[in-house]
Amino acid sequence: MDCIIRTALLFSALKAALCFNIDPVAWKTLSNDAAGFGYHVVQRPKGRLLVSAPLAQYSSTERGQIFTCSTSSCSALSVSLPDFAVNASFGLTMTTDSISGNTLACGPTIPKDCASLTMYNGVCLQFGQKNPVPSSLEDCRTQADIAFLLDGSGSVGSADFTTMKNFVKSLVSSFKGKDTKFAIVQFSSWPQIHFSFSDFDKSSLENNINSITQLNEGTNTASAIQYVVDNVFIARRGSRENVGKVLIIITDGESQQKKLLPAAVQAAENKKIVRFAIGVGRAFSNSGAIKELETIASSPSNNHMFKVDNFNALERIRNSLQEKIFSIEGSQTSGQSLEMEMSQVGFSAAYDSEVLKFNM
Repeated sequence: MDCIIRTALLFSALKAALCFNIDPVAWKTLSNDAAGFGYHVVQRPKGRLLVSAPLAQYSSTERGQIFTCSTSSCSALSVSLPDFAVNASFGLTMTTDSISGNTLACGPTIPKDCASLTMYNGVCLQFGQKNPVPSSLEDCRTQADIAFLLDGSGSVGSADFTTMKNFVKSLVSSFKGKDTKFAIVQFSSWPQIHFSFSDFDKSSLENNINSITQLNEGTNTASAIQYVVDNVFIARRGSRENVGKVLIIITDGESQQKKLLPAAVQAAENKKIVRFAIGVGRAFSNSGAIKELETIASSPSNNHMFKVDNFNALERIRNSLQEKIFSIEGSQTSGQSLEMEMSQVGFSAAYDSEVLKFNM
């Protein structure tokens, strides 16, 4: 009998344990029609929430909203972004510091057209702080010293020489308004500077180039390249130290100084001068002439070498050449690719001991 009573008590205890429960606080659901609402949620003091809707397009130039929410409703925060923050997707990044309570929100998709490329930058604001905000985005990096080395040998017809000058005028004109300097050197049996970086004047561009007369001699390409390296890309001739350096060589035939060419090209390489080689005409249908263009051009040669059938075809490569030059502008090294120019401020962010850290 005693055993039966103890067993009954045990089952009664188990039954009581199985029926135990906790009365939870009722869940609250927040909703809003703003596109992307809830992409980021951070808790603020006094139980309020900040909720981002980075895809909310509330005007043709404004994208991204931040909402402040209580347990019962949400209302859009009035955030004053700078004029340049066009379609920034504000709230795509949002983080808070658990120690100070500071909250940071970023919009990293502000477009800026730079020549043939569209860069995307960003803006970040810390709520409750009155830190100064830049009035504009960083300018496109457009500093470069560009020298043309034109073949004026006797094998180039006078009409073709004029076409080549027109190509140079057209290419230079496409860089108007940029902090780019130009120099023009003609070569045949010897090189001749027509104007250097220090005396080039964009306002008299056409007259200066039109006044160039053809030398009509041999094709000493190697000594011409060496001459440009030693006498054009120097401070005394207006060449700047911390900008991209570009040399565009246009020729219609093989050099008469093949053995000197590697040393001249290496001298240009040592000065970090990026070289574009343009071969014009039937001479560049044979492997020897193509190999020479590859030697002259910067590496990789397929990105820095052009071949056209005649001088009238030069205009076809102008846009491609211009785009490649843009990737060099502003570089302090070889300039073969853009680096931080392609970064997006505010792509992600985090607080670390009250110090903000950004990934771009």
